[in-house]
Amino acid sequence: MLHAFRPLISPELSIVQILPQAERVVLVARPKAMDSCCPCCGHRTRRVHSHYMRRLSDLPWQGRIVEIQLHARRFRCADPRCQRRIFTERLPETARPKARRTSRLGESQLAIGFAVGGAPGSRLSDRLAMPVSGDTLLRMVRAAGCEPQQAPRVVGIDDWAWRKGQRYGTIICDLERNRVLDLLPDRNADAVASWLERYPGIEIIARDRAGVYRGRPSRCARCNAGRRPLASSPEPGRRLRLAVGRQRNAGNAAGKAMTSEMAGNEDAKPSPKLDCLRRSRRNQRSELYAEILDWREAGLSPRQIAPRIGMNVRTVERWLAAGGEPEHRRPPSRSVLTDPFRDLSGDMEN
Repeated sequence: MLHAFRPLISPELSIVQILPQAERVVLVARPKAMDSCCPCCGHRTRRVHSHYMRRLSDLPWQGRIVEIQLHARRFRCADPRCQRRIFTERLPETARPKARRTSRLGESQLAIGFAVGGAPGSRLSDRLAMPVSGDTLLRMVRAAGCEPQQAPRVVGIDDWAWRKGQRYGTIICDLERNRVLDLLPDRNADAVASWLERYPGIEIIARDRAGVYRGRPSRCARCNAGRRPLASSPEPGRRLRLAVGRQRNAGNAAGKAMTSEMAGNEDAKPSPKLDCLRRSRRNQRSELYAEILDWREAGLSPRQIAPRIGMNVRTVERWLAAGGEPEHRRPPSRSVLTDPFRDLSGDMEN
């Protein structure tokens, strides 16, 4: 099977001379075609007006910079009705008009610019014998044509920091194509809702659970709420977990009773001291939540409430969103390899 072969030079050119130097290779070339096409009227002509030297940077050879010294031509247009009397010959497979690099070198540098950016891309290009400035890389990235945007179906919404702790924006991504759709200048549910109204085909939304989004359920996806259930909203799942979590003690007790009945062990009940300690801690959390509600009714924000009661801001926001203090999950008892042999050891001692 033959692999794709990239020629050493564009097929539109023929090499006249190779001038190797210490750090670069200079190729003296000229076009193969005898005529050229006028860019205005499209007529082909062989009437040469003059010659000029055009210098193009090309892909490196063995770690050396390559420069093409092209003996280009100017032509006279053969159509008397054409407004362009004199034009330079076009080499579409080699380079664009007025460009200082070949098209294939520009594609490689553009890929570097997209991958690592301006200044890092410039350092990497110098290392690869394709020198270019960071500003030029950024200009190439900005001038690159974008693919036509398709209507998104699954989007993700998150916030990002212009300046951490002071100013935030919103980023919206297409989760199916793994690309950024838009950057909103602020972190506002109203701005996100107005953006979503422009794309009625969105079916699933994975939104941020920060306070600005979580405080207003389904506000950022109101335009889709009338068409179908909001599959991505975390509210149903979160409320289900909270409801199950509040009955965790009953579930654990039922599991222990079943295990005790199957094993024939009647000493599986928790100690009274442990129950008293858990009850006191639960009462402390209830008192803290009542105090949070009092401060909330007084008009204070979670950021103002947290230092007054000695809690983290995220914890206060989570308790308020849950509608109550959480039930702490006790770690399950770990089994060891010697558990099946405990009864045997007791029998041997007897």
